[in-house]
Amino acid sequence: MMIDVFVIALILSLLTRNIKNVLKYKYRGLYIFIFPFILQLLPWKSFTVPISFVTLLIFLALNRQLPGFKLMTIGAIMNGFTMSVNGGKMPVWEPTLKLLNLGLDFKHSSFTEFSWRTILADYIPVYLPWGRKFVISIGDIFVFVGVFIFFVLKPRFQNQPSQVPHEL
Repeated sequence: MMIDVFVIALILSLLTRNIKNVLKYKYRGLYIFIFPFILQLLPWKSFTVPISFVTLLIFLALNRQLPGFKLMTIGAIMNGFTMSVNGGKMPVWEPTLKLLNLGLDFKHSSFTEFSWRTILADYIPVYLPWGRKFVISIGDIFVFVGVFIFFVLKPRFQNQPSQVPHEL
């Protein structure tokens, strides 16, 4: 689902010509951004997935001044909390899995009854027009909204008058 969100946001960014702002931002620790994705490809999942999550949080925190990054961080923290209290896996509501005819991967486990440990779990069904379907969480929604804000909305400084004092 995250790839779908990035691709849609990137296309909208190109269409709205906001991509030039995305390219102009001064990113901190940009080299860190690739590590979470590489770590999740390695075979030692119980060790690499938590490290990849922490690495991603560091990158988000370093760039919290950028549009949408605070929402992405809040969503990531919500998801990370849920995973940490559920043995390192994101719980997915079993009835939604059955509804969408989906299975589980190495990062997910299923549950049938809600509790404080599963209130932020994946239980929201999503159907995309091109046939893909997913189960997402409230934290995912925060992340996705943050991604769209980052890619699509113009920064506030573009619409505000200059703060430079004028000489008289």
